Amino acid sequence: YRMTNFKTLHRNTVVYGHNMRHDDYIFGMLENYRFIEAGFQKAPIIECNTIYGDFTWFVYAVFISNSKEEHDNGYVFPYNFIDVSDAKFEKYIEEIDKRKLYTTGVDILPTDKILTLSTCSYDFEDARLVVVARLRRDGESAAAVDVSKAYPNDDIKYPQIWYDVNKKTNNHEGEPIW
Repeated sequence: YRMTNFKTLHRNTVVYGHNMRHDDYIFGMLENYRFIEAGFQKAPIIECNTIYGDFTWFVYAVFISNSKEEHDNGYVFPYNFIDVSDAKFEKYIEEIDKRKLYTTGVDILPTDKILTLSTCSYDFEDARLVVVARLRRDGESAAAVDVSKAYPNDDIKYPQIWYDVNKKTNNHEGEPIW
């Protein structure tokens, strides 16, 4: 994990877990989130219980990231920060929107807190599967997540190695790096 404040949480609570291609390993079930029907629609809400409280998170995005700079032209997408300014947080959400495999219909405001779950992935060497969820707002019902609003992203921004491994053209090549 990446955090120092367990009582009030950081803007981004990051938790890492193993995925060994089995549902019974710590984060093995995150693989289901690659798909709208098998993942998001079956489990659009993540509950996290700590000694300081019970937290409900609404799944916002799922994306593939690299962990080595050489896999994306000297760049690793910085999804594992814990605190940033409101302006940087808004830009971060814009960057997630380019990378997410599908849109869930859940929104994120600059004042929201997020949960980031990160696990190994087998898309390419040292790939990461990342699930981002936002904290349920005060007074918001779990029914606020309408899974019927989910739809695929037709123009996903992957790390360069993904395009190389899959012999595809990178439509995002040359875009500014966040």
